[in-house]
Amino acid sequence: MSRRADPARERAELLFFVYYQRRPDRSLKGLHADLKTMGVSISLATIKRHSKKYRWQERIADLDAEVRQQQSQCGVEDVLAMNERHTQLARALQGAGGSALQRLLASETRLGDLKAADIARLVELGLRAERRAVGASSDRREIATEIWNDVVISVMQIFTEINQEPDPDVRSQRFALRIDRLVDARLAKVAEKGD
Repeated sequence: MSRRADPARERAELLFFVYYQRRPDRSLKGLHADLKTMGVSISLATIKRHSKKYRWQERIADLDAEVRQQQSQCGVEDVLAMNERHTQLARALQGAGGSALQRLLASETRLGDLKAADIARLVELGLRAERRAVGASSDRREIATEIWNDVVISVMQIFTEINQEPDPDVRSQRFALRIDRLVDARLAKVAEKGD
C-alpha cells in the first residue's frame, strides 16, 4: 500500500530545513521575513503552528546532538561525507530559491516591489547557507576551530592506532611516518581545491 504524500507536511519539512540552516541567528520571525522577501506567502502564525506541530525545537536539538556525536565518534572521512550531504542540501535549497527568484523575475509587478536591500538579502542568505554547508566560515575563530578540530581528530586517530605498538622506537617511527602521510594528504586536498 502506497502512502499518499501530505503536501502540508512536505511544505513544513522544507520550511524546517530552511529554518535549520539559518543558524546562529535562527528565529521564526526571521524565517518569516526571509520567506516574505523571497516571495513565499505564509503567515507567521502558520510557521509557528508548523514549529509546534512538528516539534522543530526538539528536532534541532536532536540534529545538533547527532552532529556533535558524529563529529566526536566519526573519522575525518565521515565528517567530510556529512559536510558533503549538508552542501547538497544547501545547494538544493538554493535551487529552490533560484526557481522562486526566476518566477519573481518573470513577474514585473512582484519584481517592482522588491528593494535592492531585499535582493541583497536573498543573495547573502544563499551564500551563508552554502558556506556553512561546506564547512567554510567567514569568522576567523570558527575557521581556526574547524581546522584544529580536524587536525586533532586525525592526530588522535593516528596516536590511538600507533600506541598499541609495544616498542617505543618502532612506535615513534610509525607515528612520524603516519603524520607525514597526513600532511601530504592534506596538502594534496588543498592543491585540488586550488585547481
